[in-house]
Amino acid sequence: MKNRGLKIFLIVVGLMLVAYGAAAWYFSNLIIASDTESLAEAAADGDTPADFGLPEPEAITINTGQVTLAGWYFDNPRDGECGLMFLHGFHGTRYHALNWAPIFWDRGCDILAYDHRGHGDSTPVFHTYGYHEKEDAVAALDWLADRSALERSQIGVFGVSYGAATALQLAPLTPEIAFVAADSAYSELTEIIDFQGREMFPTLAPLVLPAALRLAELRADFDVDAVAPERSIADITVPVLLIHSLTDEYTVSTHSEDIYANSDRSRTVLHLTDWGSPHARDITTDPAAYRQLADEFLAQFAPNFGLTPTP
Repeated sequence: MKNRGLKIFLIVVGLMLVAYGAAAWYFSNLIIASDTESLAEAAADGDTPADFGLPEPEAITINTGQVTLAGWYFDNPRDGECGLMFLHGFHGTRYHALNWAPIFWDRGCDILAYDHRGHGDSTPVFHTYGYHEKEDAVAALDWLADRSALERSQIGVFGVSYGAATALQLAPLTPEIAFVAADSAYSELTEIIDFQGREMFPTLAPLVLPAALRLAELRADFDVDAVAPERSIADITVPVLLIHSLTDEYTVSTHSEDIYANSDRSRTVLHLTDWGSPHARDITTDPAAYRQLADEFLAQFAPNFGLTPTP
């Protein structure tokens, strides 16, 4: 009887371990391998560059040495001697740049927007939330500088959500750029994953997430704890614009507040908007007010960036 009881116990423990491992694997997939929007799905939404006053872009690819990034290049005929690189949000594509692009197109800036690794038409690899994406962004920045014949000091970087966190991790590596703007960034990967995991699976997430994060690290070859824009900003030496909606329930505004708390206040601006916008949608809630925030920031910290915007 004792041997039989021990056998049953071991079977039960084994099954529990298998179930825990399967749950951890599932959660790690949600973190690094969840489905993203295809470029065809983004195009089917109906918005085109022409809807935003932009010309048909040139479809380009950038080989980073690890992945190939697919993107758009908008060559501005007005030649404001400026460039803007746009980094889209999680699960999105370069199409998300269209809402923000007119702010800089009207200044005569050339614009580069590309799909992050694991997104859109870029190489289908794991998501690492800026850990590897920041290196991709360095390669893309160099591509833009070479193609547009601009210096890095004439190029700004604008990121939204996942792209905002990536932009903040990129900036310490590129201290020559004109500025970095981050709309709805997360402060630390572990914090946002814990928050969203508990929102979706309040009972299971606290038990499984530690193992899921370790699995994600092993599978995607990155360091979860190193993905921390709130620490990256301490090493940024260029002007920074932070924008976050107070009614963002996906990545709450305290993330940007934590980032701002570690910044150099002499060259960092934080706008906590109360426009009733959901996550990263201030640009569509009030485009004119949003543009004003960007224009005021540039007037103060990058007054020679592009042509004078028209009222």
